[in-house]
Amino acid sequence: MSNAPKSELMTAEETCRYLKITQRTLYRYLQSRQIPAFKLGKEWRFVRSDLEQWIRDRTRTPLNQ
Repeated sequence: MSNAPKSELMTAEETCRYLKITQRTLYRYLQSRQIPAFKLGKEWRFVRSDLEQWIRDRTRTPLNQ
């Protein structure tokens, strides 16, 4: 099997490892709709390319805005 594409779906656990944050922080982002995600059944899923764009957007915007 080849490497997964950049736009691969990630679970909450994988996303926490990727972003180096706790699950509590991730769910706080989800609750306030700050992070791109969608539900697949009862579980949250994250698209890696969406997360990369989210990170780029956050690093360009000053924190006080």
